[in-house]
Amino acid sequence: MFKNIIGSSIRRAALLAGAVVVMTASASAQDGSGRTYVYASQLQGHPYLLDSLLGMDYAQKQFGVTVERIGPQGWDPVAGAEAVEQAIARKPAGIITTLWEPGAVPGIRRAMEQGIPVVVIEAVTPDDGGALTFIGLDNYAAGVDTAKELIERGGKSGSYVASGNWGASNTDAKFKGLTEYLEANSDWKLAGRIDDKATTSTAIDAAKTMFNTYPDINAVIGLDSSSGTGICLAAEELEKDIADLTVIVHDREDPVLECIQDGVIDASIVNKTALQAFMAVQMLEAYNDQKIGLANVPISADNKAAGVNPFPAQIYMGTEVIDGDNVDQFTRANLPKY
Repeated sequence: MFKNIIGSSIRRAALLAGAVVVMTASASAQDGSGRTYVYASQLQGHPYLLDSLLGMDYAQKQFGVTVERIGPQGWDPVAGAEAVEQAIARKPAGIITTLWEPGAVPGIRRAMEQGIPVVVIEAVTPDDGGALTFIGLDNYAAGVDTAKELIERGGKSGSYVASGNWGASNTDAKFKGLTEYLEANSDWKLAGRIDDKATTSTAIDAAKTMFNTYPDINAVIGLDSSSGTGICLAAEELEKDIADLTVIVHDREDPVLECIQDGVIDASIVNKTALQAFMAVQMLEAYNDQKIGLANVPISADNKAAGVNPFPAQIYMGTEVIDGDNVDQFTRANLPKY
């Protein structure tokens, strides 16, 4: 079953990787503003984004706006930055983007200088280009939450391997939180790291190498959305029983949820991705809608003239844990559609 899912995903990724696409989802509120926003980012075709897109669909319905989507289907920082530039040219009421890496920072700065508000979701770099706000995980804290989950389920000692998309700002921050908490509060030792590049096929191959290279580990930690899929499917393809390993991963790709149902993955730490996407639209509406008036909150006599950003610098979502007790509430078939 898993192999069919992954085979289809790999074929689709091969056809679409690197392509820049424009997608428009329909707004359906009865009395909305009719404003158009653009979600400009890479990885548009990645399963991880399904929940963010669901949140945007819900926001369209609630606020009566349209959210267009521009960007490459796969991991392509250059095309992702270009998508922000394309969004600016459309002169939308606002832009939503991600900063897994800093390529889009100059575009964000240009958009803000031109009066187009930008909200960053999911991941942010130290320089956010002057965006209105970042909405997403405190990724360091998510790493700490992962460490706590490992200790709760696997005890206070052992050796583990971490799988991640190294170099991505969110993955690196999660790893820092994970390792620093474990070093301070347990005797867990890092045996090694594998690079899954947030891509299913690479994650499977990397996990196979991991199982062969580190046969005596006690736990595996997956820090991006493809890690858990790779770990579970690699074990299946190798016909390796990993029931004795503590497996804690991140995010909620369909194979990850199935592996939790099967008891192969112990738990997944997830961001409230639908909420961050919804709130991105909500914040842009609060900026643009004079009836809401967030841009004019009296922090100063004139916020714009004073150079005051009336938005919070960060809005953190916090994490949730999916395990065998609640996994059915997160499966794709059981989620609402808008």
